[in-house]
Amino acid sequence: MSGDFNIEIEYKHVPRLESGSDASIEYLEEHGYVVIKNALSESEAAKTLDLLWDYLEELNTGIDRNNPSTWEDDRWPTCAHGGIMPSYGIGHSESQWYLRGIPNVKKAFAKIWKSDDLLTSFDGVSLWRPWNINPDWKTESGQSWFHIDQHPISKPGKQCIQGLVNLLPTSKEIGGNVIIPGSHKFFKDLPNEYHERLSKLPLEIDHFRFPNDDPKLSSDKAVMCHMEPGDMLLWDSRTIHCSNSGTNLNQETNTLIRAASLICMMPKHLTSEDVLEQRREAVDKLISTTNWTNSFRNADEFPLILEAEDRDKYSWPKKPVLNEYQKSLID
Repeated sequence: MSGDFNIEIEYKHVPRLESGSDASIEYLEEHGYVVIKNALSESEAAKTLDLLWDYLEELNTGIDRNNPSTWEDDRWPTCAHGGIMPSYGIGHSESQWYLRGIPNVKKAFAKIWKSDDLLTSFDGVSLWRPWNINPDWKTESGQSWFHIDQHPISKPGKQCIQGLVNLLPTSKEIGGNVIIPGSHKFFKDLPNEYHERLSKLPLEIDHFRFPNDDPKLSSDKAVMCHMEPGDMLLWDSRTIHCSNSGTNLNQETNTLIRAASLICMMPKHLTSEDVLEQRREAVDKLISTTNWTNSFRNADEFPLILEAEDRDKYSWPKKPVLNEYQKSLID
């Protein structure tokens, strides 16, 4: 698999490691990413996807899970690059809270941080519609937006491990997330290497894109991991990554081709009381956020959401009814 900038992407069956295992931590530390095997069981992954369809249909824009002709942009929620749905209550949908409430998900993060006292992000999902039906549904080339999600100056060192839980089978033809293995090790040198570029990036913004011809993008062969439904991909926010569409799709395809729930957990002790109060309010007001739990960025205020037409046409979900375990992940 190759792209516009001659960066070779290898679709690879990497090790799928047990949640909470020493091997998973060693792999993450060395490569900057790891695939967690069966973070959700096959039935839990299927239920998460079913609940996600419930959310989409209950937006009341006319989406029908069984009819792809109802998945056009005038009914579909506003998406960022990579097909990411960041708003309209998605972060507090029953689907997202169901996934967060599965102990095997937290187990992986608890091992990373050596703590069970964790908070969850309130972020959304990435959905890819079958572009054989509508070519406009194909997400942008990942090779145009390789990035990290941590400011090299304001947030030095290891601070966040991001994640997504895969809900559908992956393939080279469909595409998925792309990782530059070991690229987290370049992070400490970025302030010196990109002094001018970083001087223009506000300290509170964590999205930093690399030039398309940056040698770091070919420092090691870019990897697209094979994942089974229920597998969880974890990656260090310092690791260079993106998502990238595949090149082939069966013309008879009429279902979602990719569904991934975004998930991140971080130690509670990193979070101030002010942010904890904002998080409590976020649950009451159905405010979605980014992956960071120790800072608060309202995803409903992203420019692409504020600029979207007819935002009021979407019926947001009801306030989630949470069990004690789920509540413990808020504050």
